[in-house]
Amino acid sequence: MRSLVSLRPLASLAIALSFAGLAAAPAAAAVEQNSPRIAESPLACGWDPDGPSGRAYYNHCGGGSWVWIRVERHHGLSGYDECVGPGRTYLGDAGIIKFAWYKGETC
Repeated sequence: MRSLVSLRPLASLAIALSFAGLAAAPAAAAVEQNSPRIAESPLACGWDPDGPSGRAYYNHCGGGSWVWIRVERHHGLSGYDECVGPGRTYLGDAGIIKFAWYKGETC
């Protein structure tokens, strides 16, 4: 019996620490969600498909310049070049648009 009595404080401490860890997890997630990096640019730069809506976008994050992008398409359709400005440009249905990439040139 003596050994059971001496283990009770340790068991209580272990339970308390496990609850403390559970309470800290949401706080850590809240800090990560509020990080300035995430708040500044929630959209990806470059190829930016929106899976839930089925739409394809290209998000040009660079300054005020306009740039040429190459748009590749599915189903054997030929690709094409497009001049896009800063921000998010709708390219079409994601079932048609396969990928888009920056060509390294301004327009």
